[in-house]
Amino acid sequence: MTTPTRTVVSAFTGTRILFLRIVAVYRHAPALVAVTLAAPLGMMLLFGFVFGGALSGGADGAAYRSYLTPGVLVLVAAMGLVVTASTVNADLHSGLTDRLRALPIGPVAMPAGLALAETVTGVLALAAMAGVGYLSGWRIDASATDVALAILLLVAFRWALAWLGIVLGSAIRDEQMLQQLAPLIFGTIMLSNVFVPTETMPSVVATVAEWNPVSAVVAALRELFGSDTGVAPDASWPMQHPVAAAFGWTAVLLAVAVPIAVRRYSSSQ
Repeated sequence: MTTPTRTVVSAFTGTRILFLRIVAVYRHAPALVAVTLAAPLGMMLLFGFVFGGALSGGADGAAYRSYLTPGVLVLVAAMGLVVTASTVNADLHSGLTDRLRALPIGPVAMPAGLALAETVTGVLALAAMAGVGYLSGWRIDASATDVALAILLLVAFRWALAWLGIVLGSAIRDEQMLQQLAPLIFGTIMLSNVFVPTETMPSVVATVAEWNPVSAVVAALRELFGSDTGVAPDASWPMQHPVAAAFGWTAVLLAVAVPIAVRRYSSSQ
């Protein structure tokens, strides 16, 4: 009896199939996307319309909301990391990941398909939040090239965070411990320039905040969307060159997270 040669599906085909599988999950459970939007929308309403006047020193609240919107877009991208990690963790506990490992697909297909699907759904959430920002007074005052670069940066950052979410979701097996990930990420986001300029912080805290990747992406978006508020002369390098710093941090995240995610999906442990 001749043993049939096992057909090895290409990484591209496997990625496409697994991408469609995740999209189908979201199509039947749109609440997952709504959950991603809930916290950033709450922050937008709370900081934009309740605390905005105080945080802007009594200045025009609409101007503060325009300042805030690029930060909230990054907040949406960052909170998507938690959803990705939760999806990976649920697949591991249900045994689905082990069944997918048994299929003749490349080791990169599973994490790549998941990261692609999470990025696409993340883009939908970002578009919805940009609409909320527009309704609250945010306007883009930049060239088409800068806007395209800003969108590319935002999508690339979400893509990198999806890979990081896969790493965390596969590494943290305890579901209760995984639930603590959201407050931890939110704390990291708070230590940035999302809500207030770093110049208002004590020098040590300001330095930490300025080297936070979130701060670099937020500052880059503000510059590329034309809502730049200027940079203090003694600001750290990432704030002086936010676009280069933002793409650099994104590349570092991908360089670290992608090989780890692929290796963990290739392992049966």
